[in-house]
Amino acid sequence: MQLLLAFVLLLGLSVLATKEPEEVKIAGECAKENHVIKKEALDLLMSYRLKKITHNVMCFINCMFERTNTLQKVKEKVAKENHNCDSSIKDADKCAESFHKFQCLVKIQMKSRG
Repeated sequence: MQLLLAFVLLLGLSVLATKEPEEVKIAGECAKENHVIKKEALDLLMSYRLKKITHNVMCFINCMFERTNTLQKVKEKVAKENHNCDSSIKDADKCAESFHKFQCLVKIQMKSRG
């Protein structure tokens, strides 16, 4: 029994010691700074699911674009498609602009999947 407890403890410590991927860490920071629930933030980035669009969510996306290469990765996924998501979307509110670019690129990616 003690051996099993020791094993479970060591397993738990190894999981805690495992370094998060940098983008997940940054997503957590951006979510916290913009008052977005981390699970919702990760769902948005991983599967493009979003329950409610708020200004905080838009600012979360802007934060991710500024701190990571997320925008570039999405652009690369849709590089073959003819789009003008970058040049056609301008907004004085950088949060709204980033979010609308993200939405535009996601729509193109979804269409290309079939």
